[in-house]
Amino acid sequence: MFNLFKKKEPEKTVNPFIELRSHYMGNVQLKDWPKEDLTTHPWSLFVEARKQLLAKNNTEAEKIYRQIVETPDLEPRHYMQAWMFLRYFLKVQPSPEIAKTVYAVMVEVSTETGVMSVVAYTDHKARSLHSAGGGVVWENPNNALNEQTDALIKTAEAALEAIPLVVVDVLPNPPKQKDHVLISIATPLGIYHGLGTGEFMWNDPHAGPILNAGGNLLKALEGLKK
Repeated sequence: MFNLFKKKEPEKTVNPFIELRSHYMGNVQLKDWPKEDLTTHPWSLFVEARKQLLAKNNTEAEKIYRQIVETPDLEPRHYMQAWMFLRYFLKVQPSPEIAKTVYAVMVEVSTETGVMSVVAYTDHKARSLHSAGGGVVWENPNNALNEQTDALIKTAEAALEAIPLVVVDVLPNPPKQKDHVLISIATPLGIYHGLGTGEFMWNDPHAGPILNAGGNLLKALEGLKK
């Protein structure tokens, strides 16, 4: 019998910070990239690939995702998403020649007031956001932050060549403990990441330069508010 007094399950609320950081790192679910059936390029390709996937036409879906990753001059997040879908749904792995190509780098620090995140992309765009709210979106209207974004990308590239970082398909959760740092590096093969205390990471010969570059980019982004 239907129970009028049965307690309803609470609706799941979306944490805007968690949602934004996933968007910033090209790591959202299939239904969310894009949320609607957009017709502009390259969104239309993602929409068609999604339709083919849901219809279990995997061969056609793979063709479209490959078309996306082979199209030059797209926003890096499109490449990141396409490779995520290729790996996760179609079990397609990138060739060794491009597997460690860096598309974006995110540095996150847990502080007393929450988590501060900064992201750099290979097209010189950048983002900052805080778990308590606020942040900066830099769409590269000029070359003012080219030096800072390049520095963060290059230090991450150097780290990937030097050390065997852990790679995963899904973006790791932000650091929870105070004064802990998470570095996430997006590539065709997945998201390489490293987590540790601020002291340990700063003193690490590979993580230290990434933190320094991330700090410089964050300072430049925050300076745009003034």
